[in-house]
Amino acid sequence: MTEAGVNFYSLYEITVGVQWKGEGIGYEIEQFFYSFPFTQIYNGGKPAHIELKFVATDVPSHIPYTASQPLNGYDSSIYEADGHVYLTDGLSVFQLQLQAGTGLVTLHRSFKEKPPLSKYNFFLVGLIHLLSSRGFYDLHAAGLVRDGMGYLFLGESGSGKSSTALSLVSQGWHYVSDDALFLRSSADGIESLAFRKHFYLDPALSRQFPEIDPHLKGSAMGNHTKRFLDVESVYPGRFQPSCFPKVLIYTQIVLQPESMLIPVDKTTAFIRLMRQSSSLFFKRQAVNVHLEAIKRLVSQSDSYELLAGRDLYEEPERISEILSGLIV
Repeated sequence: MTEAGVNFYSLYEITVGVQWKGEGIGYEIEQFFYSFPFTQIYNGGKPAHIELKFVATDVPSHIPYTASQPLNGYDSSIYEADGHVYLTDGLSVFQLQLQAGTGLVTLHRSFKEKPPLSKYNFFLVGLIHLLSSRGFYDLHAAGLVRDGMGYLFLGESGSGKSSTALSLVSQGWHYVSDDALFLRSSADGIESLAFRKHFYLDPALSRQFPEIDPHLKGSAMGNHTKRFLDVESVYPGRFQPSCFPKVLIYTQIVLQPESMLIPVDKTTAFIRLMRQSSSLFFKRQAVNVHLEAIKRLVSQSDSYELLAGRDLYEEPERISEILSGLIV
């Protein structure tokens, strides 16, 4: 008997309906949605904002011959044809109608053998396209809150972003996320929203934060160097699902004894912020609206560069002292 089912998920007033048919597809869907703060709901027969349908196939799926030249990244290629967006890894295809909010996902039987990170990215890139058309824009950043004020810490992997966030949470700050956020425009400004439930950390950080060691879990991403941390189990009551950022801090680890915090001008901040919103570089639609949201975020915030020196490695708690001089 063929496996099949229907589930509904909720995320920030957005309802996602998921229908699937095919062996093992339900498991793949469950693994993906587990990584994010979606809540499974009973939808009562109401239409969903985003509707996804998953089917299985034994033959490679094809892209229409009229498709545009592809944009490549995250182990996939993205095409546009006849008002549709097509995301493919060469065998499976995620076909999107952005304005309608629908996606048809045709999974080749080989999909279950792909590395976990490749599967995760395939689903994520498609979902980000659909959420972008609903006004949610991805951002690679850590979101923290102190005394009601939002701070975003930004930087490439290995820049000290997550370790800085963990240090501040251990000192009583509230957190939105350590790595994955959405931006959303509102009358009050640009709001940042959590888009991952757990911190994703190098286990070596347990040397500086021994309390996290028993709570580090094996990564679902297949990355043997990083682990998930359920922060609520270590520092309960500090999660905050959203904030309005007022401070942007770009982190960088440097070979110097003392850390420094340097102001960054608006133009530089805008360019650096764009680099942390990856979907700008793999989508063609709604780019101007996305850029306007980033511009508004820079406008409402003060920006700095944190040059993290040896002192922060030896005494992570010093980050509070360094940030205490900020006047916003």
